[in-house]
Amino acid sequence: MADRRRDRGGAVTAPQERAAGRTRRVREAAAALGVRAVLLAYWGTTSLLARRRANARTGVGESVRRKA
Repeated sequence: MADRRRDRGGAVTAPQERAAGRTRRVREAAAALGVRAVLLAYWGTTSLLARRRANARTGVGESVRRKA
């Protein structure tokens, strides 16, 4: 019985190595997806705020074009 316990925690088998590699790839892909989502939210928010700010600067009767 003591020998069995010692064998379980020993060497890592090939299927365990493949599963660990797959898990690592999934974790890295999820992290990359999370970064992309955060950047997309940031860019979307800044673009909306910039549009609102630009619209707030121009009055109703003002021209957007510069006069020559």
